[in-house]
Amino acid sequence: MITNQKIEVGEVQYSKFSQVLRFTVTANIEAIQTIEDITYRNDMTIEEIATKMGELLKKAIVSDYHRGGLRRKYD
Repeated sequence: MITNQKIEVGEVQYSKFSQVLRFTVTANIEAIQTIEDITYRNDMTIEEIATKMGELLKKAIVSDYHRGGLRRKYD
């Protein structure tokens, strides 16, 4: 079991005009290996690993949002 994953966020930018948040993510080799373990693949390209990390981030945000009771109201 890999237990030393490090994922850091840097270079944060937010555009008020487009309402888009951009940031870089840095992941150590243990975090990369965790992605390979999750996908049961060890032949992934760096681009595929980054895409999978993005998918996992999206899932985590949606999951936490639903646990929080869907507080945002839509008109």
